[in-house]
Amino acid sequence: MYFFAIVFALFLFHQNLIYAQGCSDAGICTTGALNPENDGENLSYFENKFTVDYLLYYQLYQDNQTDRGIGLSVNYHLNRRNSFQIKTNYAIKESPLTRTSGLGDITLAYSYALLQTDKWQISTVIGGKIPTSDADISLNGLPLPMYFNTSLGTYDALFGFAISSKAWHFSFGYQQPLTTASKHEYDPDYWSEQPNYKWMQNWYPATRHLDRKADVSGRVKYTLRTSKWSLSPSVLAIYKLENGYVESLNNGNYDFEGSDGLALNILVEGSYNFSPYFSMGAVAGYAAVQRPFNPDGLARDYVFNLLLKHQF
Repeated sequence: MYFFAIVFALFLFHQNLIYAQGCSDAGICTTGALNPENDGENLSYFENKFTVDYLLYYQLYQDNQTDRGIGLSVNYHLNRRNSFQIKTNYAIKESPLTRTSGLGDITLAYSYALLQTDKWQISTVIGGKIPTSDADISLNGLPLPMYFNTSLGTYDALFGFAISSKAWHFSFGYQQPLTTASKHEYDPDYWSEQPNYKWMQNWYPATRHLDRKADVSGRVKYTLRTSKWSLSPSVLAIYKLENGYVESLNNGNYDFEGSDGLALNILVEGSYNFSPYFSMGAVAGYAAVQRPFNPDGLARDYVFNLLLKHQF
């Protein structure tokens, strides 16, 4: 109980800190071996089978939209080569329109170390994302935009590989949606009789039955370490291969122009090891490049994360 009281206090406290932009993706950049957090564990022998990450986050979007919540990631290390991961989060999303909350999508991943030496490791990861809802949340019977949904409403496949040392991390990931958000009905024309109709049109274009396209991610990270501290600048690029596809009420079906292309994030991470079993870290960053449109609602402007890691 004392531990969770500390977590809750940190959650309240960190909302007053400076925010910075981070990973605007659908899950691939922190999955299994693609997450640099796991590099130090894989390159050294340890007897701990479980690593549990407790995440507190705050994200600020345009027009004073916010997304804050808690996340949980559990990694089971079968041995030095094989590990399994499950992760999810609970999100609270708020804007001038309304406030929503709920459980985020569940990600499952398996990582395998193809090659290990004293200095380098090459790993692969395969996984999937399971939706926790149909992304069909509504307000007073009117469908809400994707931003207000805590689930993307699709099953996704995840693949990737990572090359890591104690100082460097290079990774490449691929995320392929396997289904569409067929139950997601948002179109601003549903709001045509509401006083905020023009505002809805401006901030939330139609995303009805959104067909998300594949993401490709690439990351380069360098870590400065002491026995207790680490500091890590990194560059994370996420490229959407095609425009999303939307079925609108009055404009027919169309490709959502401007929703493909590059999002480039500059991040800084720091951590402190209290013991071989417990550490605390923070992540902040800046999105140097953003896509013109993000119909999936993942265009975070600022992000700050606090992370507690427990190994046992």
